[in-house]
Amino acid sequence: MNFSDQLHELAIAYGITAIAMLAGLLLMRADRRAYFRWPVYSAMAMALSVVLWNLMRKHWLPAEWAVTQANALYYGAMVMYATVGFALGLLLGRLTERKTAPETETTME
Repeated sequence: MNFSDQLHELAIAYGITAIAMLAGLLLMRADRRAYFRWPVYSAMAMALSVVLWNLMRKHWLPAEWAVTQANALYYGAMVMYATVGFALGLLLGRLTERKTAPETETTME
Protein backbone atom coordinates (compact mmCIF):
# COMPACT_ATOMS: atom_id res chain seq x y z
CA MET A 1 0.00 0.00 0.00
CA ASN A 2 1.57 3.28 -1.05
CA PHE A 3 1.16 6.70 0.53
CA SER A 4 -1.66 7.93 -1.71
CA ASP A 5 -3.73 4.82 -0.90
CA GLN A 6 -3.27 5.52 2.80
CA LEU A 7 -4.37 9.13 2.34
CA HIS A 8 -7.41 7.92 0.44
CA GLU A 9 -8.37 5.54 3.24
CA LEU A 10 -7.78 8.28 5.81
CA ALA A 11 -10.08 10.63 3.90
CA ILE A 12 -12.79 7.95 3.79
CA ALA A 13 -12.48 7.32 7.53
CA TYR A 14 -12.61 11.05 8.32
CA GLY A 15 -15.59 11.56 6.02
CA ILE A 16 -17.58 8.75 7.66
CA THR A 17 -16.76 10.00 11.14
CA ALA A 18 -17.51 13.63 10.31
CA ILE A 19 -20.84 12.86 8.64
CA ALA A 20 -21.93 10.65 11.54
CA MET A 21 -20.93 13.34 14.04
CA LEU A 22 -22.82 15.98 12.06
CA ALA A 23 -25.91 13.74 12.14
CA GLY A 24 -25.61 13.53 15.92
CA LEU A 25 -25.26 17.30 16.22
CA LEU A 26 -28.27 17.92 14.00
CA LEU A 27 -30.33 15.35 15.89
CA MET A 28 -29.59 17.05 19.21
CA ARG A 29 -30.18 20.52 17.71
CA ALA A 30 -26.83 21.73 18.91
CA ASP A 31 -26.00 25.37 19.35
CA ARG A 32 -23.96 27.29 16.79
CA ARG A 33 -20.75 26.96 18.79
CA ALA A 34 -20.79 23.15 18.37
CA TYR A 35 -20.47 23.46 14.60
CA PHE A 36 -17.25 25.45 14.96
CA ARG A 37 -15.78 22.60 17.00
CA TRP A 38 -17.13 19.88 14.72
CA PRO A 39 -14.12 19.47 12.33
CA VAL A 40 -11.61 19.16 15.15
CA TYR A 41 -13.77 16.87 17.26
CA SER A 42 -14.53 14.63 14.31
CA ALA A 43 -10.78 14.25 13.70
CA MET A 44 -10.35 13.32 17.35
CA ALA A 45 -13.24 10.86 17.09
CA MET A 46 -11.58 9.27 14.07
CA ALA A 47 -8.28 8.94 15.94
CA LEU A 48 -10.08 7.39 18.90
CA SER A 49 -11.87 4.98 16.56
CA VAL A 50 -8.61 3.92 14.91
CA VAL A 51 -7.03 3.18 18.28
CA LEU A 52 -10.09 1.28 19.50
CA TRP A 53 -10.34 -0.71 16.28
CA ASN A 54 -6.67 -1.71 16.44
CA LEU A 55 -7.05 -2.80 20.06
CA MET A 56 -10.18 -4.82 19.26
CA ARG A 57 -8.56 -6.45 16.25
CA LYS A 58 -5.42 -7.31 18.19
CA HIS A 59 -7.06 -8.71 21.32
CA TRP A 60 -10.43 -10.15 20.28
CA LEU A 61 -10.25 -11.18 16.64
CA PRO A 62 -8.25 -14.10 15.24
CA ALA A 63 -5.11 -13.09 13.36
CA GLU A 64 -6.01 -15.15 10.28
CA TRP A 65 -9.07 -12.94 9.68
CA ALA A 66 -6.76 -10.28 8.23
CA VAL A 67 -6.43 -12.55 5.19
CA THR A 68 -9.65 -14.58 5.15
CA GLN A 69 -12.17 -11.93 6.25
CA ALA A 70 -10.55 -8.73 4.96
CA ASN A 71 -13.80 -7.20 3.64
CA ALA A 72 -15.64 -7.91 6.88
CA LEU A 73 -12.85 -6.26 8.86
CA TYR A 74 -12.88 -3.21 6.57
CA TYR A 75 -16.62 -2.70 6.86
CA GLY A 76 -16.48 -3.40 10.58
CA ALA A 77 -13.97 -0.59 10.98
CA MET A 78 -16.17 1.76 8.96
CA VAL A 79 -19.19 0.93 11.11
CA MET A 80 -17.13 1.57 14.21
CA TYR A 81 -16.01 4.97 12.86
CA ALA A 82 -19.64 5.89 12.20
CA THR A 83 -20.78 4.68 15.62
CA VAL A 84 -18.11 6.54 17.56
CA GLY A 85 -18.65 9.69 15.47
CA PHE A 86 -22.42 9.57 16.00
CA ALA A 87 -22.07 8.95 19.74
CA LEU A 88 -19.64 11.83 20.18
CA GLY A 89 -21.87 14.03 18.02
CA LEU A 90 -24.77 13.27 20.34
CA LEU A 91 -22.60 14.03 23.35
CA LEU A 92 -21.30 17.30 21.92
CA GLY A 93 -24.82 18.24 20.87
CA ARG A 94 -26.08 17.55 24.37
CA LEU A 95 -23.33 19.65 25.91
CA THR A 96 -24.02 22.59 23.61
CA GLU A 97 -27.78 22.24 23.38
CA ARG A 98 -29.71 25.36 22.43
CA LYS A 99 -31.34 26.95 25.38
CA THR A 100 -34.72 28.44 24.75
CA ALA A 101 -36.14 31.17 26.89
CA PRO A 102 -38.55 29.84 29.50
CA GLU A 103 -42.13 30.64 28.75
CA THR A 104 -43.55 33.13 31.18
CA GLU A 105 -46.89 32.30 32.60
CA THR A 106 -49.32 35.14 32.56
CA THR A 107 -52.30 35.01 34.83
CA MET A 108 -55.39 37.00 34.26
CA GLU A 109 -56.64 38.75 37.33
